[in-house]
Amino acid sequence: MFLLITALFNIYHYFPDTFVLSMNYPKEIESEVTKMYNTRNYALLNGDIKALIGLFDTNQKYGQWAMEHEVKRVKYLKDWAKERGIKFINIESKIRIKRIYEVKDKIKLSIDELSRFDYIYSDDENSHINSFGIGLKHYLTLIKDKGKYVIYNDWYTDCFQDAMQRYSGEINDYEDIQSSTQTETLTEAIEYKVSYNRKKAVEYADKYCGAAWGSDNEFKYNKKYSDYNGLGGDCTNFVSQVIGDEEGGGLLKDKIWFCSSSKGGRCFGSKAWVNAGAFKDYIIYSGKGRIIKKGTYKDLTKPIEGYKGAIYKLEAGDLICYEKKGKADHFAVITSFDSHGYPLVNSHTTDRYHVPWDLGWGDKDVKFILIHING
Repeated sequence: MFLLITALFNIYHYFPDTFVLSMNYPKEIESEVTKMYNTRNYALLNGDIKALIGLFDTNQKYGQWAMEHEVKRVKYLKDWAKERGIKFINIESKIRIKRIYEVKDKIKLSIDELSRFDYIYSDDENSHINSFGIGLKHYLTLIKDKGKYVIYNDWYTDCFQDAMQRYSGEINDYEDIQSSTQTETLTEAIEYKVSYNRKKAVEYADKYCGAAWGSDNEFKYNKKYSDYNGLGGDCTNFVSQVIGDEEGGGLLKDKIWFCSSSKGGRCFGSKAWVNAGAFKDYIIYSGKGRIIKKGTYKDLTKPIEGYKGAIYKLEAGDLICYEKKGKADHFAVITSFDSHGYPLVNSHTTDRYHVPWDLGWGDKDVKFILIHING
């Protein structure tokens, strides 16, 4: 199975010291990679899987796996959009080459891909264009085949990964996702009043959401804090910053949930600050947050009194915990709503800017915990 988690392997093995940097490559390579990713975006936009043929070196397993992964992405996004009455009208990417090396007959690159997705709702008479951004960190290897560059391998952390597990990578094969309807009731902690600035929390999330289209701060994280990408992920660290930093929501820290500076100046978080499971327990049982509902996508979008679904009870600055097989796996913060009031989120690890809250989370073992921050 093609697991993109391998993208988090030690970069020094990917770029060993024996490689020689060539300053003659970047412009040529940048143009080639941009064409490749735009072809992939065309396939995503139009559901045209066959457009991917020829981009990959499928004579070896890494190129074959890379192509199969992109096939699954096309199938998933097409189904996700159809189920929600959404039509994508534009998908485009810009790349930033961070490192580039040549070794033997291959070119190895570290790349940030900044992708923009524009969509409308199919049943709108006067369609409003909604946009969101995703930042992907690639470790890409190119090789020449019959005079042109093709993808030898492309390792990256993909925000669609969990939802694609039930899809086949075969071009002529197709498999529908069947969703579970199981729901759970959780015991909630007693609520108490806290001071929380939602506006500043959202502004912080937009400023520091990283290498995603739409982000501020030159697509960089806040240098005040340590980056936990490659060490389990940075999503919870980011959400803690959003709600707890003085520049953000300003929730009071304590001896359990805190971030302390080291001699080097960067802030290192406590377990409750950086670990998804520990943070979930802390935010609920400390009284800083309360659970609105836990369940599958179907559970949370089922109409309830006064709302189209429990998901619509969330406010800007509230949180979603993404749970896999009963274990907290990811956190995101609500930062906006699209033209139909659909909640949009920001997050780290795979950097997201105003992305539909459930995009990429279609696996049957995934449940969502909706958390309202008190105050």
